[in-house]
Amino acid sequence: MAANGFIELLRLSKRGNKNYVTTENEVNRWSGIAFEMMGQYFVAPLGEVTEVIYPPKYTPVPNTQNWVMGLANIRGRLLSVSDLAHYVSGHSSAYSPTQKVMCISHQDHYVGLVVDQVLGIQHFNKKSFFSKHNDLDSNLQEYCQGYFHQHNQQWHIFLFSRLLQNPKFMNASIKFIN
Repeated sequence: MAANGFIELLRLSKRGNKNYVTTENEVNRWSGIAFEMMGQYFVAPLGEVTEVIYPPKYTPVPNTQNWVMGLANIRGRLLSVSDLAHYVSGHSSAYSPTQKVMCISHQDHYVGLVVDQVLGIQHFNKKSFFSKHNDLDSNLQEYCQGYFHQHNQQWHIFLFSRLLQNPKFMNASIKFIN
């Protein structure tokens, strides 16, 4: 991914600077894009999110699942826009002015996922990572891998790559019986 390459370039440029000293905090730090959905907090690895945009104008696509909102043209590229909360819970999320679309570019797929709000880049101490989910909805567990506990809050690690590997998500058409 382009984002991974850019992050690697930044890391290498710091390493080449004679005055730069790696701190223990940096070694023990994990960073990701934080977002809120269904009243819970999540964080996605930096390399999995291409960009964050305001919800674009989109064209509905007939004969697709209810969670598929439509297709949008983003700088000449077709973006499939879906309501992530609706897909996971079965309930459509109410419109909010804080909603954002997290764009995911994985292999040949370009997908936009509407979330309640994006909270920017968050940094976590790796020592605050826990692998067990005690109170995470069962529909979310297959997409999440542990959580960070910070400021009395659980930040579940949401892996969009797992979502894009799910055949149910990738085949959003409504099947007709003739």
